[in-house]
Amino acid sequence: MIRIEGLTFYYSGATQPSLQDINLEVNGGEFVLVTGPSGGGKSSLCRCLNGLIPHFYGGKIAGRVEVGGLDTLKHSTRELATRVGMVFQDPENQLVSLDVEREIAFGLENLAFPKELIAKRIEESLDTLGISDLRYRHLHELSGGEKQKVAIASVLALHPSILILDEPTSELDPKGAEEVLSVVTRLNDELGLTVILVEHRLDRVLQYADRLIAFNQGRITVDGKVRDIMGSCYQELLQMGVGVPPMIRLVQGLRDRGISIDGTPLTVKEGRAMLDKALHGVSGQFTRSSEGNNSKPLVETTRLWYAYPDGLTALKDISLSIGAGEFVAIIGRNASGKTTLVKHFNHLLTPTKGRVKIDGIDTRGATIAELAKKVGFVFQNPNDHLFADTVNDEITFTLKNLGFDSSEIESRTSEVLAKFNLIEYRNHYPRSLSGGEKQRVALASVLALNPKILILDEPTRGMEYRLKSELMCFLEEYRQQGNTVILVSHDVEMVAEYADRVILLSEGKIVVDGEKHDVLSQALLFSPQINRLAQAFTGYGVPNNILTVDEVLGMLS
Repeated sequence: MIRIEGLTFYYSGATQPSLQDINLEVNGGEFVLVTGPSGGGKSSLCRCLNGLIPHFYGGKIAGRVEVGGLDTLKHSTRELATRVGMVFQDPENQLVSLDVEREIAFGLENLAFPKELIAKRIEESLDTLGISDLRYRHLHELSGGEKQKVAIASVLALHPSILILDEPTSELDPKGAEEVLSVVTRLNDELGLTVILVEHRLDRVLQYADRLIAFNQGRITVDGKVRDIMGSCYQELLQMGVGVPPMIRLVQGLRDRGISIDGTPLTVKEGRAMLDKALHGVSGQFTRSSEGNNSKPLVETTRLWYAYPDGLTALKDISLSIGAGEFVAIIGRNASGKTTLVKHFNHLLTPTKGRVKIDGIDTRGATIAELAKKVGFVFQNPNDHLFADTVNDEITFTLKNLGFDSSEIESRTSEVLAKFNLIEYRNHYPRSLSGGEKQRVALASVLALNPKILILDEPTRGMEYRLKSELMCFLEEYRQQGNTVILVSHDVEMVAEYADRVILLSEGKIVVDGEKHDVLSQALLFSPQINRLAQAFTGYGVPNNILTVDEVLGMLS
C-alpha cells in the first residue's frame, strides 16, 4: 500500500534534512501510530504521502515514495486525493468554505463528482462524525474541536483508501477524542482503511494501533508492534521526549522497586488485571496540594454573562475569584465556554452583563494595551500570534513597543529562546515551523514580558512530552514567584500532574470549582488514567482520589 525507499528531503533554504534515508513499508489495512518530538519529521512524512512534498512545498528530495501503486513524484496531488486523505494538525489550514455542508462538498465538487453522489457522501460524513447538527453552521462560529471534526468529515467524503491524521485529537475534549478515534478505528476494522495517525498523546491512542513508529531528527528510530515497543524501548522513548502513558510509567516504576509484573498494559482494563498483585501493598495517605488561597485576588468575575452577536449565550452567571500565586486549570467539553471566559480577563471580550476585575481594575474602563502589562495571553491557535518575518522579531516586537531598552530586549529574548529550545530557529520564518515549534514561539513571545497573570489556552497542543514537562516546570516556578497561571486544557493528565485548582465548565456554567483531587477523581471522562485504575483497588487501601504515578509510587516508599 505504501512503499518508501531511500527518502531524503530538505525544505527550501534548510541546511539539515527534515527526512533522512527513510525506508518504510505499510501494508493495506494497517493502523500505524507515528510519534516523536516536534520537528522530528512526522508531518513531513505525511506530506510526502499525499504529494504536498514536493509539489506544494518544493525543496530538495531524493528517493522514491509509492502510494497505492502511484509514484508521488510523478502524479499530482489531485490524482492522489482520492487515494490518500489527510487531516492536518491545524484545521484552520484545511477549511476553505463558509459553512459545514459546503466544506464537506468542496473536495467532491472540485473532483467533479455527480450531484447525487455528493449529497449521499455529505450525509454519510455528517452521520459518521456525529455532526449533523452543525450542517448549516458557519465555520467561524465553531470551536476548535468542532472544526477538527468537520475537517475529518471533508476528507472521509472522498472515500480514500489511506487516511492520514496529523494529531487529530489535539483540540478535542476527552469525549470528542474518544468519538473520533472510535470512528477511525471502525473505518480501519470494518472497511480495511489504512490509517497513519500522528500523535503525541499516546495514552489516548495506543490501544487502537497495530504498529508504532517513532521519528527523531528526521530518522526512524523505533518501529514495531505497539506492545513490544512499549515494553522494550521505554527508556529510548522517554529520552526522545515521547510521552509514555501514565499506566506504563507506573508499571516501570513498580519494576524499578523490585516488583515483578508480567506484560505491558495498554488499557486500564489490562492494567487492572496485570497490577492486581502489585497494588496489594499500596495503602495509606498521600500529600495533597495545599487547599484554599488567601492571597490578594487578581482575577474576579461577578455574575458574568456573555452572548455572542448571533445570540449564542456562551457564559451564564459566572462568579469566581483567582488569587496571586494560584495555578488554576479550566477544563470542560468543547464549546463549554472556556476560551470565552478567559478572553474576558484581558478585555478581548466585554461582558454582556456582570463585571470583570483584573488586579482591582474593572476591564470595562481599561484598554487591552493597559491590561497587556498585567495579563499575558497565549492563544489556542499559535497562528493568531505569528506575523513577524523571524522568530527573533516575533519575540522582540512587544518588548520594543512597551519601551524596553535594547540590552533588556536582548537579555529577555535570549532567555526565552534558550528556555524553549528555539535558538536554532531564531532567524526562521515562524509560520514555516511545525505546529509544536510555532506553539513554543507564541509562548516565548508572551513570557518575555513576565506578566503577573499568565493565561494559556491549550498551550501544549502539538508539543512533545519533554517540552511539555519543561513548560509546566517553568510555569510552576513562575507561580512560586507570586504570579498567577490560568491554564485552559483538554489534557487531563497534565492538569492532574501540575494544577492545584480545577474549574469545570459545562454549557457556559461552572459545574464544580475546587482542589484538583476533589474535582478530577471519579470524574469519568475527566478522570486521569491512574485514578480510573485506582478505583479497582480501593478495597486494598488505595485512595480513591489518587491521580498520578508519583502519588502511587510515593506511597510505596
